[in-house]
Amino acid sequence: MKIFHDQNDSSFKFGRDKEQKIRNADSFYQKAIENADGVPYQMLFLPETGEGYYLKVGAGIKQLLGVTPEEFTEKHFLGMIEEVIPLIKDIPFDMTELRRKFISGEIQTYKADLLVRTEDGNKKWLRDSSVPSYDEETGMVTGAFGIFSDMTASRILRNKSGSVHNEEEECESLKAAFLHNISHEIRTPLNAIVGFSTLLGEHSDNPDRRQEYLDIITKNADHLLEIIDEIVEMAEIEAKTVRISKSRVNLDTIIQRTYDRHRDEAFQKGLALKFTIPPQVHETGIMTDSYKLMEVLSNLIGNSIKFTNKGKVQFGYSLKEKKVEFYISDTGIGIPEEYRESVFSTFQQGDNSSRRRHEGTGLGLAIAKAYVILLGGEIWVTSNPVQGSTFRFTIPYEREDGLIY
Repeated sequence: MKIFHDQNDSSFKFGRDKEQKIRNADSFYQKAIENADGVPYQMLFLPETGEGYYLKVGAGIKQLLGVTPEEFTEKHFLGMIEEVIPLIKDIPFDMTELRRKFISGEIQTYKADLLVRTEDGNKKWLRDSSVPSYDEETGMVTGAFGIFSDMTASRILRNKSGSVHNEEEECESLKAAFLHNISHEIRTPLNAIVGFSTLLGEHSDNPDRRQEYLDIITKNADHLLEIIDEIVEMAEIEAKTVRISKSRVNLDTIIQRTYDRHRDEAFQKGLALKFTIPPQVHETGIMTDSYKLMEVLSNLIGNSIKFTNKGKVQFGYSLKEKKVEFYISDTGIGIPEEYRESVFSTFQQGDNSSRRRHEGTGLGLAIAKAYVILLGGEIWVTSNPVQGSTFRFTIPYEREDGLIY
């Protein structure tokens, strides 16, 4: 029940004075945060992730991200985020899962470093620190109070310092992101296998439906085996137990077999898959490990098909002094400059975030590089975000008698 006071009542005046002091204190704290180069915000959750909006956000958001407080929405902000590195245990990478845990009370404090692309196209590291805000009547979590801080300079300084501690910290973050992605990659086909196996029993009297489910189960089982094979291969490479087994290999045959392996995959995406073979200046039989050579080619071609939405993927080789140089080119999305040196690294992907659009373990290029080095060659990439990417690698041009051409 509400009690109404006459505006001349001293207690009413006291209440108004107290309310005004609280408002003044709120304004004071906001100014204090902004004076410390932070950007305070108060956010209200709506039912779906991305629908929330900011009740209050500091004016410094314009300098920080290039957007005005009026333009700044949850959907806008989520579209800027390229990478999330949680700084507190048990904080998920996935934003929808984070929202669920926030609302359920499983997360009482949130702190993470975010790599974002600002309105002018530059990249910045932000630290997002926040706590839940509650509805006074129901006690339910309705949003968050937080502070954005610019961590770009700190990150650059830390990278330049090259300290062992920071390198280990970065490696652990990459491993955590890798394990998160691996668990997702394994669960996806496994869920399909379990789900459609159950449906298979429920539609035993419908041959067409049974065949459809069997095809889905087979496809996902094959995909699951590919994931496990990649993990095992990488584990053997890391343990240095991989050995080279050389035999006489016909390069033209290797090229044709690799084409046959990926032809249907390219066709299903509407891509042209082409290969070129050089004029037969020399006999194309060389001494190398045929399995590892085909794995390198398959990983690189599969990677190009995955990241190419239209156009073509083309591959082949040329004979050079004492070397065979292979190439795989595509008309895909390309690789940003900042990722070109790290795409061959273990645990590293061009997109390590939980919102990435392409499936895969991210081990294919790391395996390819490891095998190329074991074969005695080199690997590199050139790329243009508009025109696509070209991967090249070499192996020695070795004859059966052990001589190198």
